[in-house]
Formats: sequence, C-alpha cells, structure tokens
Amino acid sequence: MTPQDNERDRLAALEKKLSASRQRHQPEEQGRANANMLGLAWRLTIEMLAGIGVGGFIGWWMDKVLGTAPIFMLLMLVLGMGAGLMNSVRTVAEMRRNQDALDAARHSAVTAQDEE
Repeated sequence: MTPQDNERDRLAALEKKLSASRQRHQPEEQGRANANMLGLAWRLTIEMLAGIGVGGFIGWWMDKVLGTAPIFMLLMLVLGMGAGLMNSVRTVAEMRRNQDALDAARHSAVTAQDEE
C-alpha cells in the first residue's frame, strides 16, 4: 500500500464522518429555521395589527373630540394599514439582507475551505 492510498483511505473515512455529522445536525437546523419563520410571521402580524389598532384609536378619538362622523376613524384606519404594511415590508427587507449576508459569509467560508 502506497502512502497515497493510505491518505485516500483516511480522506474517505473523514468524509464519511463529516457526512454523518452533517446528517445528525440537519434536523436541528431545520427546526431552527422553522422557529425563525414562525417568529417572523408573528412579528409581521403584530406590526400590521398595531398599525391598524393605533390608527383606528387615533381616528376614533379625533371623531369623538371633533364630533364628526366616522370620517377620521376610517381615514386613520387606512393610514394605519398602510403604516403596518410599510413596517412589514421593511422588516422583510431587513431579514432578507441579513440572510443574504449570512449566505455570502457561508459561501466565502466554504470557498476558502475548498481552496485549502
């Protein structure tokens, strides 16, 4: 057996160990990703409801103080929906930027590891 064959066998054994380790950690990473998505869904829901609730309350209060019909309440509800939607879009864009940065870091780490 040549030293090259011995080295190939050691590399193959190491690859098997790495593969087994990756498979063991995969379900944990999948669960973490699902938890992150659930957290994001709750955050987006709360942002939308907060915008609608605050807008509706301010409109109701303005109608009560000014003695108007539900004009301001309807107007502020629409503005609250728009604010909640804008906050949700900003949150998704921020999360996307963070995920892209994380993916780029992982890619550069894998590329650097492959070059070694």
